[in-house]
Amino acid sequence: MGQDSSKTLFKTIGYILLILQLIICIVVGIRKQGFHEDEYYSYYSSNRTAGLFVTDRQWQDTDTIKDEFVVIPGQGFNYGLVSTVQSWDVHPPLYYDILHTACSIVPRLFSKWIGIVVNMIAFVIAWLLLSKLMDILRVSDITKLLVLAIWGFNPMTVSFVMFTRMYMWMNVFVIGCALLHIMLLRAARAVENTILLSDSKSMLVFWLRYMLPVMVCSYLGFLTHYYYLIFFVFMGICFTIWLLFRRSGRGNRFSKRLIEAVIYVCSCAVSLGLAVVTYPSAAAHIFAGYRGTEAISEFQDIANFPSRLLFYTGLMNNGVFAGSFVIIAVLLLVGFIVLKIRVSSEYMMLVITGVAYFMVVAKTGLLLGDTSNRYEMPVYWLFVLVIITALELLLGELAARIETGKLFSLSIKEKMDMISRGVLYVFCAFLILWGLGCDISGSNILFLYQEEGAKVQYARDNKDACVIVMYNSATPDKVWWITNELMEYPRVYFVSQENDEAIIDEAICSSNKLIVYAADDDNKEKMLNMIVDSCDNLGSYEEVGHEENWTTYEIVGKGEPAH
Repeated sequence: MGQDSSKTLFKTIGYILLILQLIICIVVGIRKQGFHEDEYYSYYSSNRTAGLFVTDRQWQDTDTIKDEFVVIPGQGFNYGLVSTVQSWDVHPPLYYDILHTACSIVPRLFSKWIGIVVNMIAFVIAWLLLSKLMDILRVSDITKLLVLAIWGFNPMTVSFVMFTRMYMWMNVFVIGCALLHIMLLRAARAVENTILLSDSKSMLVFWLRYMLPVMVCSYLGFLTHYYYLIFFVFMGICFTIWLLFRRSGRGNRFSKRLIEAVIYVCSCAVSLGLAVVTYPSAAAHIFAGYRGTEAISEFQDIANFPSRLLFYTGLMNNGVFAGSFVIIAVLLLVGFIVLKIRVSSEYMMLVITGVAYFMVVAKTGLLLGDTSNRYEMPVYWLFVLVIITALELLLGELAARIETGKLFSLSIKEKMDMISRGVLYVFCAFLILWGLGCDISGSNILFLYQEEGAKVQYARDNKDACVIVMYNSATPDKVWWITNELMEYPRVYFVSQENDEAIIDEAICSSNKLIVYAADDDNKEKMLNMIVDSCDNLGSYEEVGHEENWTTYEIVGKGEPAH
């Protein structure tokens, strides 16, 4: 088979692999039955109309609640409002602009599929960028397919396609940042001596072709998530050091290489400056917002760094590498040191940047259990790429040394290349099959909330009942954590748990059955008894469901069982 036909075959297999991974995302998406509270916030802050509010002892039509999560006809593509709403919180607006665009195309629709499809688009872009990056790194076709299969089928990748937040899109710009810097490095290396020795036209073409895309990527990445800045800064530091001390520039004065570095740094600074000019709230978010100040204060407490690093390493070890990361990473590190294996500048940039990002985020990220994977997920692809290619390099080096050594028989030496590749393929197959198993079974997949399906169905079956939402006045925003259930009813009645006066609403008092969503609070039982006492037709209450911060009760007539 010729080289061109071989390339075509591998490219075709790659696209088939991509289609299969998208099918997996759809299959897993069908199982998603509920939303994380931050997902509700994504829809709300992208499409807000009048604002969510609760009023004690008042009915509210659920259509008015739904209007806060969808685009109302005539209010689509309102990006100014999206930026304004984000300025009140701690996030940049680009992801919300993308989600708002999707919601504007299908007004009045509230669906998990809007967020999933938006993230599937990001997944495809990230997949193509990762494939291009491996082409530039000259990763073999088989290994490239293995890396794409491991990453694309991985339960953490699929989980964040399911999660209607900005992390899948941050993935796009992180991979794009790495790709563009590797391209920039390769282009600078190919120029004899220094770029500054080229004529001005060549310098301009070089800047437009290689530096401008870096600026655009960084502008968009910064406006997607502020953690992008961490990756970008460390990648920029690595590239600047390489630019100053690269071999191709050693024949020229250091001052010329320094000017090149200054041009690069200034270009990057301009892109970030433009982002802040476009979205002035960014500076306040980072230095004065509650998440920014929390992150800064975390650096003052060095004592908790080991425990935090272990926590985040454990998440990646279990969620991405099926418990094998720590062992493989240690073996690779020892192997590279003992065998004195050298790696390219490109790989060193990727490794240093990835490890630095991981450590900084481990120090500043929130500790939220498995959902904390969100903060490190944008570099999981990098660890998969580095582990697999490093394992291939180490096994190849071992095979070569055994073949030239005297400790093994000729028959073993002749098979060493096949054995080393066999070990690599078995390990990759293990990760791929494990990932597929998780995808099919739903284990290790986050943000599905399959238990919510029964709760929504319960609400649907009881949509004609009177519904009370008994909220905690200190945390009224948690009412919207049960939006998926509340929207099944035509209207709901709000009751503050701090107001224990008897209910006098006629519809409530004359009802033969009430459904109560009660916020978990110390006086919850007292309030339930107050409701029973307020209604002559009702005699007892019974718990029928529970979720984070909320318990669902049925209150029925005397002697009647709850359903």
